[in-house]
Amino acid sequence: MNDPKHPLWAQHDLLARSPLFAKLAPPDFDQIVAASRIAEVPAYQFLYRAGEPVREAYFLAHGSIKRSAALPGAATTVIELAQPQQLLALGETFGAPRYVSSAETITPCIVVAIEMRRLRALLRRSADLASRLLEAIAKRQCATEYDVTGHHYSVTGPQRLLDYLIELSGRRPALAGETTVVLKASKKVIASRMGMTAESLSRSLRHLIDSGLIVVDGRNVHIQNAALVDGIEEGCGRVSFPRKQRASVRKLTTGAIVNLCGRPRMLSQRLAIAWAMIARDISPTATRVKLRQLEADLSRHLARLEKAGLHAELGGHLTALTELWTRYRRLLFEFAPAGERAVQVLALSEDMLQAADRLARTAARVADIPEARHVNVAGRNRMLSQRIVKLFLFREWLGDESIARDIEASSREFRRNLTELHRGGKHRPEIAAQLDEVATHWEKLASALATDTGREHHAQVVLALGERLLRHVDTAVKLYERLAPQPA
Repeated sequence: MNDPKHPLWAQHDLLARSPLFAKLAPPDFDQIVAASRIAEVPAYQFLYRAGEPVREAYFLAHGSIKRSAALPGAATTVIELAQPQQLLALGETFGAPRYVSSAETITPCIVVAIEMRRLRALLRRSADLASRLLEAIAKRQCATEYDVTGHHYSVTGPQRLLDYLIELSGRRPALAGETTVVLKASKKVIASRMGMTAESLSRSLRHLIDSGLIVVDGRNVHIQNAALVDGIEEGCGRVSFPRKQRASVRKLTTGAIVNLCGRPRMLSQRLAIAWAMIARDISPTATRVKLRQLEADLSRHLARLEKAGLHAELGGHLTALTELWTRYRRLLFEFAPAGERAVQVLALSEDMLQAADRLARTAARVADIPEARHVNVAGRNRMLSQRIVKLFLFREWLGDESIARDIEASSREFRRNLTELHRGGKHRPEIAAQLDEVATHWEKLASALATDTGREHHAQVVLALGERLLRHVDTAVKLYERLAPQPA
């Protein structure tokens, strides 16, 4: 059925993509197509409600649907967030005369509705279709049992959220790189689906972010594959999330201390990037929110360093960095014309970088172990990925070609550091694979920097590539951090 003008062509095309129906014997597949119709359902509309008779089976081709059930006392709970290529409510559809749940669209959806009377008749004749349906129901049953077990027995909120994100991605994460999923439902809906409050979901999300397992960008969640693989415990097959410990007994590893000391290097550069984007009118509304988030992030990091009980040699460097941050923050949020402040912002961002770098280098030297040096070198590359983007924005804006020499020097150091890290991580498969990903994304950024395709569009491309490179380098830093031993 290759003719788009055929009245059943659209159903044929959509059902052919379904794992349940694809590659069925042509006569069986044609009967399913003949028994189907297409429904385009707007967002926030009910496909069916609890209590209605089951007359059709619904295959979700595009969009997202929330299934919910009523609880005693008129409350409702979300029991599933259905995604494309899924036949909805398998148990109810084939095991009950009426729906127990209600299905409401979250986004505009395209659904293929299949007449149940004809589908059941085909099931009695087709062993292939019956076997496929049995396998789909069994998988759904296993997932439900696992979810219930995890809810009631010691599985933490971060673990349940991570399991949900991996399930949403539809595949096992690779050894390196990232897997991106899109959250189409609200936090409140997702939290209800997982049996937790929206506040608990937010805390679990923050825990996964702080652990380096995910990066959140709006509704996009980037699962960091190498960090996930590295955190899986032997014999368990999943990342371990211990129950909350007292802050007084929680110790930072040597690698974590070096990473914490080095992170302000990168944040100082991202603040300058955000400021320049606003000044140049590049996504100014969203970037103003980002600028405030980065300000809070850096302030939180400095406060954490103050409480970390750092080695005495680090105290003076931390004091100098904190004093400089007061000046830098004031400048970023002044109301003077941006053009008058551009040179000052650029200069102070470099001063912040140098002050934070002295702190991180001293922390690595005091630790006096190879793992600490690797964390610091990887952290330098994390910073350089953002410094290069910052210098690119200011060079284009200020027209100062001397900045080009700084970009080239930073690029050379990035490559040198990457070579050193490759040597230090070649015996760890997940680190070696992650560094290969870093190298790939670095080359993409370097290529974009060398190719001017129009000022505004070019800046957007460089910014996007810089963000992607940062995520991959940050994961590499985390991997090296985990190799460092606990302080004595």
